[in-house]
Amino acid sequence: MSFEVIPRTLAENAGHSAEAVLADMYSKTVESSAFGIDVSDGEVKNSMEAEIFDAWETKSWALKLSFDVVITILRVDQIIMAKPSGGPNMDNQAARRPDGYDG
Repeated sequence: MSFEVIPRTLAENAGHSAEAVLADMYSKTVESSAFGIDVSDGEVKNSMEAEIFDAWETKSWALKLSFDVVITILRVDQIIMAKPSGGPNMDNQAARRPDGYDG
């Protein structure tokens, strides 16, 4: 679902209906994963047959860096949740009154 943003953005920027393109893409990718949007006419085509290619290395690095960000966020969150807060000890504060009355 998160990769849906790529064809949606391409379709919208090319002036095509993103919903129609996504619906067509979902129906075509059941057959093969080689389908993609041709922004010149807004049609979903087999990328290999239409000779529409992109760089796998770019996608690979984008995914690697995205995973690194997620892992870093999870580690920081884990560190924050593991440390006890350094606030005042409420038991001692409630027992003592500012005027010194123990009463």
